[in-house]
Amino acid sequence: MESGTFVRDDDLDGTSSSRDGAEDLEKALLTPSQGPLFWWTTLNIGLFIGSCFLWLQSRKSPGVQDQWRSTSFYSPILERFDIPKITRLTNGTLYDTNPPSILRQRIGKEADDEWHRIGDHVWPLVIGEEDVRRLGKDPKVAVKIPEALGHGSDAYIAQTEVFHHLHCLDMLRKEVSYEHYYESKEGPRPGGAQHQAHIGHCFDILAQAIKCTGSVDMITFNWVENWEQPFPDFMNNKVCRDFDALLDWVNDHAMSPEVFQMMKTPPPGWPVMPEPGPAR
Repeated sequence: MESGTFVRDDDLDGTSSSRDGAEDLEKALLTPSQGPLFWWTTLNIGLFIGSCFLWLQSRKSPGVQDQWRSTSFYSPILERFDIPKITRLTNGTLYDTNPPSILRQRIGKEADDEWHRIGDHVWPLVIGEEDVRRLGKDPKVAVKIPEALGHGSDAYIAQTEVFHHLHCLDMLRKEVSYEHYYESKEGPRPGGAQHQAHIGHCFDILAQAIKCTGSVDMITFNWVENWEQPFPDFMNNKVCRDFDALLDWVNDHAMSPEVFQMMKTPPPGWPVMPEPGPAR
């Protein structure tokens, strides 16, 4: 008889049962419970991860556009154009700059052309009804471009304020040389009532704009020959919106002068505001 190990059937059954029990235990350990504790744990982990994400987002430095938005009321321009941020040195010398600044010239075609380029030459943009509402205005009152003029059924006109400010500054420049610019039309100083109102408006609107901006840039002082007191150094670094880039973008997206000049009368039934006049 050959020698060997005899294994009984009940031993085989025991081994199989042990193996099955071990597998069941392993599954129980690896398979999480689906009870309330599991779901509460999952929820807390999710809330923790979400909180970490929000905290990290709050720690991120805002982008340039976010910075512009934080110091501006709503403007469609900030939704359409990423205005570059630049640092520039203000040329604040008391006497003329070198090379001379065209904006310091009181009279002359070159000065007139430059002020026109950065002010009156810039035409309004076309915005939508939702933009009008977000500006706090009433679309039933704001001027809408007639659909027949080619801008669709949702087209309103809006001016970019910086160019109005520059227009006003140009008005004050010309007021300094009143006899050259205004006397032939308005007569001797101070001119007609509407001209005086326009000049007063420009003083006021520019003062409001300067106070609203409230620059906190600092001006240091130097000792200067033949000057008995410390003299302010107006050559200061400024963080600015890139004006030239903004001017180019607005010119590229403005409505055409021809369309604007065709808008002479309101459509039938459109509200008409009272004519501006002296306060009573």
